[in-house]
Amino acid sequence: MNVLPWRVKALISNHFPLAYHLAVNVMKKRRSASYWDQRLAETWHQRSWPTKNELIAQLTSPDQVILDIACGNGSILRDLKTRGYKHLQGLEISNYAVQRLRTEGFTMHHGSVPLMQLPDAAFDVVIASQVLEHVIRRRSFASEIARVLKPGGQGFIFVPNDCLGPIDEPEHVIKYKPDSLRKFLEKHFEIISLGVIKDANYPMTILFGHVRKGKI
Repeated sequence: MNVLPWRVKALISNHFPLAYHLAVNVMKKRRSASYWDQRLAETWHQRSWPTKNELIAQLTSPDQVILDIACGNGSILRDLKTRGYKHLQGLEISNYAVQRLRTEGFTMHHGSVPLMQLPDAAFDVVIASQVLEHVIRRRSFASEIARVLKPGGQGFIFVPNDCLGPIDEPEHVIKYKPDSLRKFLEKHFEIISLGVIKDANYPMTILFGHVRKGKI
């Protein structure tokens, strides 16, 4: 891949993102849980999403059971806790993050995606913030989100808006635009809204898919 001209690589990344991702990562070891332990320990207080947090708070209530998938340093969960939310849970591959957030009073699950070892219909709200663009088996992941949501439960899906494809971020397997995100989400959920937001702490814009699991 390194011998190809930049324009050719950009073309492959834009039109065949998964192929590009697989090609540039073929000789690399998958980043382990210990890598994320170290990374999160070094950057624990460096990431927060104030605009995103405010939006989530506006669309939820403190009595709901909320799961944040791949929650990282728990910045969203910690913000919700300051607002009086009591039923907050996280899923994370890093044991460091799981143990540290447990000491802060959160219910934590150690695991990864797309398949989640969590019970059916357990959550009122599921948050996947900057996660979907990392997942190869994204249909399985979306089905898992729907599975763990209660009937009528809400999903909050955040992804970069038409940026950070695999040529920019090799860990990403796809780059979403509003139309492509909508097309994907509507196969698994009822779409309440889909729009563009910009968080105060970051220059890029973000797509926000607000979805609902159909009632049985």
